[in-house]
Amino acid sequence: MATGHQSENPTKLSAEQVQLVRHELESVLASDAFTGSKRCQDFLRLVIDHTLAGDLGELRERMIGVEMFHRRADYDTSNDAVVRVRATEVRKRLAQYYRETKVAPVVRIDLLPGSYVPEFHWSLPPSIDGATTKTLPPQAATPMSRRTSILLLIGAILGIGVIAILGSQYGRKAQPGNAVQLSLGLPAGVTLHRNWHPFESIALSPDGQMLAFAATDASGQSSLWIRALSSSEAQPIAQSEGALLPFWSPDSEFVGFWAGAKLKKVHRTGGIPEMIYGVPEIAQGTWGPDGTILFAKAVNSPIFRVPAAGGDATPVTSLLPGQVSQMWVQFLPDGKHFMYLARTTLTSADPGAKIYAQSLDGGPPVLLLANQSRAVAVPDYLLFAQGQKLFAQRMDWEALRQIDKPLLVTRNVAASPAYLGTSEFTASQNGALIFGRAEGSSFDQFNWYSRDGTVTDSIDPIIDFQQFTLSPDGKYLALNSFHQHATGSMWLIDLESNTTTPLTTDPHAQSDPVWSPDSRYVAFDLLPNGGSDPPYLVQKIAIGTQQSQPVYGDNGMHWTEDWSADGRFLLTHNNHTCSMIPLTGDRKPKPLYSSTFVVDEFHLSPDGQLIAYGEDRTGRWEVYVASFPSFHNIQQVSMSGGAQPRWREDSRELFFIDLEGKMMSVAVERGSPPKIGAPRKLFDTGLVPDPKINQYAVTENGRKFLVLEPRKGFVENYSVVLNWPATVK
Repeated sequence: MATGHQSENPTKLSAEQVQLVRHELESVLASDAFTGSKRCQDFLRLVIDHTLAGDLGELRERMIGVEMFHRRADYDTSNDAVVRVRATEVRKRLAQYYRETKVAPVVRIDLLPGSYVPEFHWSLPPSIDGATTKTLPPQAATPMSRRTSILLLIGAILGIGVIAILGSQYGRKAQPGNAVQLSLGLPAGVTLHRNWHPFESIALSPDGQMLAFAATDASGQSSLWIRALSSSEAQPIAQSEGALLPFWSPDSEFVGFWAGAKLKKVHRTGGIPEMIYGVPEIAQGTWGPDGTILFAKAVNSPIFRVPAAGGDATPVTSLLPGQVSQMWVQFLPDGKHFMYLARTTLTSADPGAKIYAQSLDGGPPVLLLANQSRAVAVPDYLLFAQGQKLFAQRMDWEALRQIDKPLLVTRNVAASPAYLGTSEFTASQNGALIFGRAEGSSFDQFNWYSRDGTVTDSIDPIIDFQQFTLSPDGKYLALNSFHQHATGSMWLIDLESNTTTPLTTDPHAQSDPVWSPDSRYVAFDLLPNGGSDPPYLVQKIAIGTQQSQPVYGDNGMHWTEDWSADGRFLLTHNNHTCSMIPLTGDRKPKPLYSSTFVVDEFHLSPDGQLIAYGEDRTGRWEVYVASFPSFHNIQQVSMSGGAQPRWREDSRELFFIDLEGKMMSVAVERGSPPKIGAPRKLFDTGLVPDPKINQYAVTENGRKFLVLEPRKGFVENYSVVLNWPATVK
C-alpha cells in the first residue's frame, strides 16, 4: 500500500518526531471523527503508545484483546473478532479525519489493514542548503508497506518542478551545489500505478510546472492525473481509465498516454481525451516539436510515427536481425533525432542490448552506447546506469558521437532488473537529476522450505509476482505479475537456469496459471479488457512457444483452477460455482457445485476421487473436502480458518495455510465418506494468507514447499541533485 508522504520506521524516531506524533494524536482524538467513540480513542492511543515505546511485540491481536478488552490470555481469536472489529472502525475514523481536515498535517497517522502497528507519514517542507545532494531518509519494508517508498519519488520529482519554477522566477539557473528536499503527497487514497517502476508512471512537463501521473484511486480505478506544481490539488482526467506511460507535448499544453488500446492526448486543464491512434498493445511515446509523435510497442515491433492530430502510423525504424524489442523512445535535444533501447532477448540480462539514434528524415541507426537499460538524453549528455553506477557520457548531439570517456555521477544507484531495460533514475532538461538508492530488492522472495521449516534455498525474482504454480515435474514456475506489462502479465521461470521470460507475447492481461499433468502446457485466463469487462477467455500455451491456443470463452467468468490428472478437463469457477471444461468435444462448462457463499482454490486429488477447496461460509475462510465429481460427503478440514489447499501425489495428505500463516498437514484415508485427520502444524510461513491466490507450492512428494514471502530488510531512498553537471566537471 502506498501513501503520498514519507514514512518513518517508528524505532528510529527522534525525540522531536515523537513529540510531533503525540501532538498529531491529540488532534486526531479531539476531532469530530473520534470524540463519539471512547473505545476508538483508547485503541488508537494504545497502539501508538506501544509503537513509540518500541513494544511492537505487544501489538498482536491476542495481546491487544487481553490488554484493552480484558480477554483471557488463551481466548479464541478466531471466534472473537473484537480487536479486528475495533481496528476496522479506527481505520474508518482515521480516513474520515484526514478527509475532513483542512490543513495538511506534519505527520499523518495510518493503521493499515492486516496490521496493528501504526505508520507515520511525514510531509517535509522544501529546504535549500549548501550540500550537493540531499537524501530522503530510508524506509524499511514491511509486508503491508513495502511499496510506500515508491511515492517518495513523487515528492522528489515535484522538487524538480519547484527547482524549475524557482529558476524561472528569478531569471537565472539554479546555482551549483544547491539541493532541494521536498515531499508532497498524492490525494487521499490515491496510489501511483507501477508497471515497470515509478519513473515510467510519471511525466514532468517541459516547462517544469505540471506533473502527469498514472495512479489508482481508493475504489481501485486507475486513470491519468494532472496537477500544477504550484497547487496542492491533483485532478483525475475523465475517460482515462487504465492510462499508462504519460508523455508531454513540447509546449507543455497536452499530455499523451496509452489507455484502452489507443494512444490518446488530453489538454492539461482536462476535458475529454482525443484519440491519436489505435494501438492494441501497450505503447510508450514521445512528442516532437514539429507535432510528430513516436511510439514503441515493446515486443517484436519497430517504432512508429503518427501526427499528433491523428492520421496514419508509419514505421521509422526496422528491427535489426536478432532484435526482439525497441523501447524507451525519446526525442534528442535537437528535436530532429530520436533514440531508443534495442534488446535481443526478453530476459533480464541481455549482453546484446544497445542504444541507437536515428533521424526522423530516415537513414540507418547510429550506435550511441551498448547498454542493457534505458538512457536519458539531456543537453550535452547521455545519462545511463551500469552495475549500480550512474554515468554521464558527454555527447556531441549534432554529430551523434561520444566525447571522451563516461563520467561517474554517483554510485549505488538502485538496480532495475525488469526485462524491458528500465532504470532507476530520470533527469530534466534544466540540470535536475533524481535517482534511487536501494539495499536489496523490493520484490517478494521465493524460499524453499523442508517439512520442519528449514529454509534450504531461495530464488530472487525480477518481477513483482502475485501468485504462481509449480510444474508437476518441478522444473518450472508459471507466474502472475501484479501488473500488466507490455507482454501481458504471465511469466515463466526455469528453475534449473534461473531465467525469467514472458510466457506469452500477448500484451493483454492474463491470470491464474494452471499446469497440465505432463508439464508441457499452461492454461490461463486471458482478459482483453483487463478483467473489468467481458469477454473472459480460457487459453492454453505450450511451453517455449509463446503462442496461446483458445480453449473457451464467453461473457461469464471462468477462473482456471486445476487440470485433471488424466488431462481431459480443466476446473474453473466464477466465485460461486465450480465448473468443468472438457478439452475435447464441445468444451462448454459443466457446473459441478454451486454455493451462495464465495468459493475459490478448487484442487483435485491426483487420483481424481476427491476435491479440496476454500469457502467463506461464516465470514472466515475454511478448507473443505468433498467427493468428486458428485460433491457429496462434504467435510470441513480446517478448524480455525484455512486457505489454499494442495495435495500430495498419493492423495493421502492435504496441505493448507491457516489464518496465522502456519503450514498445516492433514492425513486423508479413503472411504465413503473419507476419513480426515486432525490438522497438524508443519512450520510457520510468515505469510498473511490470501484465500484467493497461490502464495505457495508443494512438490509432488510433499517434502519441499516453495513460499513467496515479503522481502525482509529492503531499504530504498531517493536523492535529488540540482545542477548535476557541475558535479562532473
